[in-house]
Amino acid sequence: MASLTRYGTEVGSAFSLLGQSENDLTAALGFTLSRCRALSDAVLTRVWPGHRGDEDVDFALEVRAEIGRTDLEVRLPASSALLIFEAKRDWLLPTTTQLAQYVSRIHRYGAGVLVSLSQASTALAETQLPTEIAGISVVHLPWRDVLTDITESRVKCRGRERIWLDELHTYLMEVIRMRTVADSRVYSVVLSEDRPGGEDTPTFREFVTDQYCYFHPYGVGGWPTDPPNFMAFRWSGAVQRIHRIMHADVVPTIRDRFPYLPENDASDRPHAVYDLGPRIPPLEPIPNGAGVYPSSRLWVLLDQLQTAATLKDAIAQTHALQENWAAH
Repeated sequence: MASLTRYGTEVGSAFSLLGQSENDLTAALGFTLSRCRALSDAVLTRVWPGHRGDEDVDFALEVRAEIGRTDLEVRLPASSALLIFEAKRDWLLPTTTQLAQYVSRIHRYGAGVLVSLSQASTALAETQLPTEIAGISVVHLPWRDVLTDITESRVKCRGRERIWLDELHTYLMEVIRMRTVADSRVYSVVLSEDRPGGEDTPTFREFVTDQYCYFHPYGVGGWPTDPPNFMAFRWSGAVQRIHRIMHADVVPTIRDRFPYLPENDASDRPHAVYDLGPRIPPLEPIPNGAGVYPSSRLWVLLDQLQTAATLKDAIAQTHALQENWAAH
């Protein structure tokens, strides 16, 4: 099969041509649900247990509501039920205020549910979403569950249905994983020797050097909500280690991963947790260089960091290249 690229990036599926916004995600999902009954039944049963596989289903994208517009609506006329999906990128979740805008639509229809759809786990969603709003249940659907349903539905399908399932699976794997593989920016942070769990527990530095793990608060303080592909860790005035991130997750509290950490406001909130791969070159320290603020968090291109004499030089060259790209 011949390859196809767009703006220099390979087009993996027909849905890749849409883009990667929240509306693009729900458009791809809505289209495939409307074309594949097995997937439709599987997904709808997750969020509306009373769904019958033999009843008619209508799908509608971007329906204008009294305030704003819904991402995806699923209408079950026989059950007088309206299922409204609100999608978010990454591990973000819709606010209660946003979901409440759609409650009156469901009440007028008769019954239904509000569905949050994102990369967040069910456990994380339970800490941030209400179970109901004005008598309408709120259900969270992780994208990983949709991927599971795609895989399980595939064995039941043939022909065009299977083609669309494969296209959606490829697309979702592109969008809901970490940053695109082509993104070679490195997120650089400073590691201290503080022990967040107290005496006889690892230091922040030892979490990286011994356990190959790094974590930070999620969604606050300027921390990234989209995990990087690479991280560089600094101490003693230099970049000491560079690692690729192999797996990323967001947990409701960091004590879900490390139970020995204390209960306090700092730990009892969502955290991004990264599992790190082996160190990548250079294996010798890269000095910060004059003028690099010791505790700053910053982005730098991997190739520039690997070849520059100092972190300061790598940052300067990164900015120069980015300005050149923007100009063209």
